[in-house]
Amino acid sequence: MSTFKDLLKEYCPNGVEHKKLGEVFNLRNGYTPSTKNEAFWKNGNLPWFTMKDLRANGRILSDSIAHITCEGVRGSLFPKDSIILATTATIGEHALITTDFLCNQRFTAFSAKPQYATRLLPMYAFYCFFSVDEWCKKHIAASTFPSISTDMLRDVEIPLPPLEVQEKIADVLDAFAELESELESELENRNKQYGFYRKNLLKNGAPEVPLKDLVAITKGKQLNRELCSKVQTEETPFPVVNGGMKPSGFWNEYNFDKGKITIAEGGASGFVNWQSSPFWAGSGCFVISECNLKKLNEKYLYYFLKEKQYLLQSQGQGAAITHLHASCVLSLEIPLPPLEVQEKIADVLDRFTSLTSSMKVGIPAEISLRRKQMDWYRDAMFKAIYGEEEK
Repeated sequence: MSTFKDLLKEYCPNGVEHKKLGEVFNLRNGYTPSTKNEAFWKNGNLPWFTMKDLRANGRILSDSIAHITCEGVRGSLFPKDSIILATTATIGEHALITTDFLCNQRFTAFSAKPQYATRLLPMYAFYCFFSVDEWCKKHIAASTFPSISTDMLRDVEIPLPPLEVQEKIADVLDAFAELESELESELENRNKQYGFYRKNLLKNGAPEVPLKDLVAITKGKQLNRELCSKVQTEETPFPVVNGGMKPSGFWNEYNFDKGKITIAEGGASGFVNWQSSPFWAGSGCFVISECNLKKLNEKYLYYFLKEKQYLLQSQGQGAAITHLHASCVLSLEIPLPPLEVQEKIADVLDRFTSLTSSMKVGIPAEISLRRKQMDWYRDAMFKAIYGEEEK
């Protein structure tokens, strides 16, 4: 960071100026046009952003998933290069919007005032708002509906160094973001390749056998969620597997050893997972409890069921909460090549899984590392701006 500190000394010999958000930005809350009025939505072409956009497409957005018509606009659109910040519900997440737009009521839009438009780079503002995110998370109003006071937000201060310093910060962090984007594209391509190989390796032309002739399915045992720990500890090391994609909690006992296949019965019904550690199977999941190992490799079976996951998910019954019947699994027919062939197929797919899914090896691990490096550089540069010592 010595080069960056030299830059600060050159352009900010007397320190960096700080400004309140309310002084730099116009703040406007988002809104949702009435969904009952078709004229506000049918054939709309104006971007209307929600949290779904951030989840699906990241934090720098040029278009939205949903659109509205001119009739749904109150007053004027929010101008491009504005920041949207979640101030209710999922508080403390933000995005830079590079087009004129609207957003829903979960967000407050920050648009640079005319006198600051030439003094503030949009990308610098975007990176600066990560510290605003952290401030929001620490100042959530205690109520049944969490929120952040807009009046309090107006008084939050951000550093406003000269454009040369802003540009340096943006350039450094943009380089990390570009690398992360390239890695994510690579991961997407590898996932497509993985899906192709899995489909074709499992469609191997071997005779098909009904799963009911090869395996037994057991439903888990009810465990009161309130008794479970929300975090994994030495006292509660065993994940509780139910109908979700992640553990519903952690418990001090297990009822199945590692190396088992689970299938969500309720909730995310049909979701298939491989349990690599001992676990407690709750009443919301099925476990492949027995398998004819003389004919069927369990890891091969796992990848077969993972390939059939979409089919299983489509067979869940119920309105609000779907439930899967064990018969939907047992009625599947699996191609059954010789065991040594099954083992080779499982080994190949294990390697693909490590490359595309593991947070310890492969592309996801590289993405995680780059994010940590980016966070470090961002924190270090802003600490230098604030005059704080690096740790």
